[in-house]
Amino acid sequence: MRFGPIGDLLRWMLDLIYSLVGNYGWSVLIFTLLIRLILMPLDVKSKRSMKRMQVVQPRIDELNKKYANDKERLNKKIQELYQKEKISPLSGCLPMLIQLPILFAMFAVMREIANEETVALILNIKENIEAGIADFKPQLQSILWIKNVFQPDSFMSTVVPAAGDTLMGITSASGQMTVEMIDAAKEFLQTDAYRLWADAYGNAIVYSAPLLMWRISVPQVFNGLFLLPIMSAVSQFFASKFMNAGQQTPATEQKNSSNALMKWFFPLFSLWICASSNAAFALYWVFINFFQIIQQYIIGKFIDRSDAKKKLIEEAETK
Repeated sequence: MRFGPIGDLLRWMLDLIYSLVGNYGWSVLIFTLLIRLILMPLDVKSKRSMKRMQVVQPRIDELNKKYANDKERLNKKIQELYQKEKISPLSGCLPMLIQLPILFAMFAVMREIANEETVALILNIKENIEAGIADFKPQLQSILWIKNVFQPDSFMSTVVPAAGDTLMGITSASGQMTVEMIDAAKEFLQTDAYRLWADAYGNAIVYSAPLLMWRISVPQVFNGLFLLPIMSAVSQFFASKFMNAGQQTPATEQKNSSNALMKWFFPLFSLWICASSNAAFALYWVFINFFQIIQQYIIGKFIDRSDAKKKLIEEAETK
């Protein structure tokens, strides 16, 4: 399921980039950069709106005190202030409102691609083993330290699917993947032939130990280093902090302190979702945050210089 027309568009873009690059890992990075460039005009508008909000916040605080017992008049006065200063409170949230559907659609698209590539990989292994090529080494989509971008970036994840895996998330046909292909792949994973091949390839567990309610199992050859999940949590924390920088005032800090839980929820959620998802999606999540942090820094500097230059010109004209 591709999350509707948005997912169809993202899949088309990814397939186009992949046809030129030939690697889904690098395709995701290029795609991520394109998304940030497309959203840049909205980011500039959002940043300007946030800076205007910061400037008028003391006046809003005064109105809150003055009309504390008259909410209707307070709202009217605040709206008049917004109109006078040409501020749109919602414009600061616009990039996030657009980015969230893209994030959800990207998750669905990368899961679909990962499913198709995983089934194709299993059937390729099946074909070669049945042909008598016992030492067959499949060609994988790798990037940086990750050996297979369609498996999680984790030292607990095997490079190829584990023997006995039921592929529970793969239930329906899509693209070049038919139901018959899915059934054949699931059946082959249950065979001793695949188990022997997978153990020889590096799927054999060399370390296993309990951890709270879970069990850590490390294969002989693991797919990643668990860096992307950690990077996703860290980048999500700083991306959120950077987006809110400069918006806090003494009057709003106390109000927003009740939302401290959400400040930690999203990084922890990022850690969990990227640890349990394929590395290709985790790449998107991490680098969309990194690009956003860098972009917001550059946009902030550009607006500061632009405003300072405008102020100098206005001061010169009044003399």
